[in-house]
Amino acid sequence: MIEIQQINVTKSVFQKLKTPSILAVILIFIFSLVTFKFWISWQANPFQNDVDQYYSYLVAQFIHHDFSFSFKHEFWLIETPTHHLVPKVTMGLAFLYLPFFVIADNIAYAYDYDGLGYSSPYGLCIHFGSIFYSLIGFWYTRKSLLIFFNEWITSLSMLLILFATNLFNYIYRDGEMSHSYLFFLFSVFMFHSIKWNFSKRNKHLYFMAFIAGFITLIRPTEIIVILIPVLYQVTSVKAFKEKLNYLVSLKWKWLIITLLFLIPLIPQLIFWKVYTGQFLFFSYGSSEGFFFLDPKFYSVLFGWRKGWFIYTPIMIFAIVGLIMMFKKWKNMFIPVSIYLAVNIYLISSWWDWGFGGAHGMRALVQSYAFLIFPFAFFLNWLFQIKKIWLKSIVIPIVFSVFGFFIYLNLFQVWLLKNAVMHWDSMTRDAYVYTSFKTGYSPSERVFLESLFKHPNYDEMRKGKRDE
Repeated sequence: MIEIQQINVTKSVFQKLKTPSILAVILIFIFSLVTFKFWISWQANPFQNDVDQYYSYLVAQFIHHDFSFSFKHEFWLIETPTHHLVPKVTMGLAFLYLPFFVIADNIAYAYDYDGLGYSSPYGLCIHFGSIFYSLIGFWYTRKSLLIFFNEWITSLSMLLILFATNLFNYIYRDGEMSHSYLFFLFSVFMFHSIKWNFSKRNKHLYFMAFIAGFITLIRPTEIIVILIPVLYQVTSVKAFKEKLNYLVSLKWKWLIITLLFLIPLIPQLIFWKVYTGQFLFFSYGSSEGFFFLDPKFYSVLFGWRKGWFIYTPIMIFAIVGLIMMFKKWKNMFIPVSIYLAVNIYLISSWWDWGFGGAHGMRALVQSYAFLIFPFAFFLNWLFQIKKIWLKSIVIPIVFSVFGFFIYLNLFQVWLLKNAVMHWDSMTRDAYVYTSFKTGYSPSERVFLESLFKHPNYDEMRKGKRDE
């Protein structure tokens, strides 16, 4: 069921290559193998800050055999009403780390490495695992895009979303953070969402339920992904009522859907019950929360500290594509636009809208699994410009801009790796000063430090969240 016109590529040299999207995934795989150690800035392991917290469940269970976390380590632990200590984060990523942790544990044992979970085999295996999941994410993204677009639009979309956005950073440099894993889960979820809406086959619905549970476990606010399948193909009030009637007609199947959604969550709920006395526990504590009446939209989108369009400007074209979809592809426009609006509102309302240490607006990275569709729609429109003279002008200009954005993105990752771009304190002056500059004398480093503006997190928790 094709909803938009695909592009006809006429050049014979292209026609001989029937599946360039497979080649694109292979190129990503080869690039990953060749460079996966180049981008990292850690020495022995990546288990610092947030990553160390996600990893804590594995260390507690398999190294110390102590889920009460009584052993000494700098974890972010919250005291519960029952006077136990529990991690601030959930155990979702620990499940995804687990296969690569087991591989690392066997390597450490076989080659006499430190078996406490923090020697180099653990770091490298977990890091490669992040890339592995991302590659699966791109494979599913490819499958989804090919439902609507031709091979070449699919290939270009994937390569540009990887190399010109901060997704690159959260695969190759900070891949152990949640975003590459969520990109993988979002990609699988999107594929089954589309397939379910086309076929109404229950297997796709069941897959969605399970994946949605896993997504919710890792990042509870991302439960809003269910907006995608619910609102897909809903272009009128009548269509919305028909979708609701269909969902009601599922009847007893909702028991299966609910169970599959809960399966990934059950270990966490049991853990919280044992160590907090309650099944649901807000582990971030009373000092962190949302300011729903004071969302920082401008800062999230255009702020010099983390602004989405400042550090990932290529996504402007995804927004242009989304606007263009309003008339020509409402089936996809409505769910993606509503999801994006709700997501940006939640991000903007969080007490720390910049989400601590980050490359750009990291909280939006996983949503690229959805936003790649309006981006591909823009590319599709670009290649279908009918006037040859106009196409010969517009396409070279646009792709020159794309090339610049790729260079800018990779340069920024290099700046982060070499501790030039600050992880949470960038300003307009610091951004301008570090643009395309690779060498710094000691005095220039001191001057650069003076340009940073360090956030006052204590005041931000109280609601003073302006840049």
